[in-house]
Amino acid sequence: MLALLFGLHESHAQTWSRSVLHSHPEKSIAMSSSRRLAQLFHAISERDWSAVKSAAEGICVESDEKGHHSIAKMLRGSLTPNGVINGSARPDSSQLSNCATFAPNLTRLVSAPYRLEDVRLRTKQRTEISEVVAEWRHRDALVARGMAPRTKLFFHGPPGIGKTMTALAMGAELGMPVYLARFDAIIGSYLGLTAVHLRQLFHFAESTACILLLDELDALGKRRGNPLDVGELDRIVISLMQELEHAKPRGLIIATTNVATHIDAALWRRFDLNVLFPAPTKREIEDYSRKLAGDLGVRLSTSVRQRLLQCSSYSDARSELLTQARRDILKQCEDGNVKACN
Repeated sequence: MLALLFGLHESHAQTWSRSVLHSHPEKSIAMSSSRRLAQLFHAISERDWSAVKSAAEGICVESDEKGHHSIAKMLRGSLTPNGVINGSARPDSSQLSNCATFAPNLTRLVSAPYRLEDVRLRTKQRTEISEVVAEWRHRDALVARGMAPRTKLFFHGPPGIGKTMTALAMGAELGMPVYLARFDAIIGSYLGLTAVHLRQLFHFAESTACILLLDELDALGKRRGNPLDVGELDRIVISLMQELEHAKPRGLIIATTNVATHIDAALWRRFDLNVLFPAPTKREIEDYSRKLAGDLGVRLSTSVRQRLLQCSSYSDARSELLTQARRDILKQCEDGNVKACN
């Protein structure tokens, strides 16, 4: 079924059409004749998406003809991903299987040079994630028995402890590319534009065998009902929940957050598996640092050990050891060690 209005679900289309009348009731006559609106509502009820698009475009044209250019511009902003650019609308969602079309909203992450066994995980977390990998490797057996592998995972825990690294490792294990969703490009300025971008994003996941990484999910999925937030933010959360609820990705959707308490409670239920990544203990950081120092050829001097004691995450420890490794190489160059500098 074609996506409504370049990517909107039916429910989104109904919300959009209602907003045409209710957001500016005094201007409804100027925006469109009752005949145009009747055509739009009839097309929605019949789920005739081609007719919906035609009726919506007709409303925009009629608004322009009546001199209501700002209204027409606002409506076109809702109808297309970025309004009309150079006289041409952006491609509809049926074309989004081409990664280049959706590139502004996605960043392909470099494949990890390691496997899942290389990631620092506790037994419980490793078991849960390994089970998902096994489900995908043997998904045909599951499908034959009327089941399917889990597709939507939620990783939460403090920063720098391996959430993104685990997603990359899973991509390496399953031979899937990993794409990072850029929320700065997804959140739009026009009415309903963010919902359109979300539809496009999930369409990409449904048409491309990949791991779609929704990093820092709290940027979109904050708890609703905050009196300091505008209503549009609550609608974004609802749109996100609807997309997650109905999405059937060809690969995995992995969302992460450092602040799980900020995520809307209803959003948690949209995931097949929630994995807590606990903060590492000092002993775990010490073990990790010792192994990494050996791989990098870094001597764990007293000063290096003291700096490592101040680290609270694997990421911090890795950064500290990489910095020391660079210093060691540069010192060898300054001391005339030609081999180390070539």
